[in-house]
Amino acid sequence: MQTSIAFLVVLLSTVATAIKFELTSAPPGGFRRCVKQYITTDTLVVGHYEVGPDPHGSQRIDVEIFDDATIASKYYHKNSVSEGSQKFTFNTHETANIHYCFTNTNTQQAYHESMNHKRLISLHVDTGAEAEDFSETKKNLEPLELEVYRLERISNELVKEMDVLKAQEEKMRDVNESTNSRVAWLSTLSIIVLVGAAGWQLHYLRTFFKNKKVL
Repeated sequence: MQTSIAFLVVLLSTVATAIKFELTSAPPGGFRRCVKQYITTDTLVVGHYEVGPDPHGSQRIDVEIFDDATIASKYYHKNSVSEGSQKFTFNTHETANIHYCFTNTNTQQAYHESMNHKRLISLHVDTGAEAEDFSETKKNLEPLELEVYRLERISNELVKEMDVLKAQEEKMRDVNESTNSRVAWLSTLSIIVLVGAAGWQLHYLRTFFKNKKVL
């Protein structure tokens, strides 16, 4: 049995994400929790996660990072993560939600829920300009110039993010308008069919009763 709980984190791609939670273990499929973050295409993602100690020595942590695009991409996967901090870096392939998933599996055969085994998980993610190390790529800039350049990059990415959201809003509006138009045409057609059917029935009944010399 595998239990899955998803924490929805809807953030702009230039905002750092940090979260900490306790992850309960369960056999045999494990107990899974996912953090979801919306990130635009071709965005640098740099982060690290830290796995707390396992006092019982029976909890296996598996980590997986992937997106939910039409053609899904898997960016990171590691099984049996040991205690301590691990880093990951990747560039997104599509504009989509990125899922950071952690699974805690109890490997003891004689497992009881009353034992309540847990491990502490912390996750920190930087994206876009926040993830870049400008001190290495822009060594010729003064500290103040470097900070201005970083803020400019963040502003540009915010504008890009807003353009993406605006395009999605326009797409949804077009879909809604198209749906409303089709519903209106369907309603009109239904009324025409009903009126036509009622007229035909009335004509049929009049003809029937005339033939029977009732009218």
